[in-house]
Amino acid sequence: MAKFLAIFNDTIDEIEINGFFVMTEREIEEYEELALSITWPFTYNMGEDELEFSSGEDLLSKIDFKEISNDEAKTLKKLFNDEFGVFLGFDILENIVGEEDDFDDEEDEDDDEYDSPYYDEDFDDNY
Repeated sequence: MAKFLAIFNDTIDEIEINGFFVMTEREIEEYEELALSITWPFTYNMGEDELEFSSGEDLLSKIDFKEISNDEAKTLKKLFNDEFGVFLGFDILENIVGEEDDFDDEEDEDDDEYDSPYYDEDFDDNY
């Protein structure tokens, strides 16, 4: 099975931020699908600084996928446990998607309040 090196590269205040993650072809497909499901702006906090992305597509534009040999993959596993530096992995993307789902649920709850038969618009204006 082919292995790939997913290389992340971005900048914050003229400082290069880099990282990598070793993936299979299937993992790349799943990662891209998950990233493309993020259609809203989000940030990734790094101490006092943060990386800003306009969407998951913006994140993907900062990642290059390079096929590597099995020997290279084994070496990276030994040295770095398949990842190094800054890389927004599956868990981070899933968290971003989950936060948006939670936000959508809160908005739905707020909308339900106004649909209630006990809601009186005049009460809100006079309160």
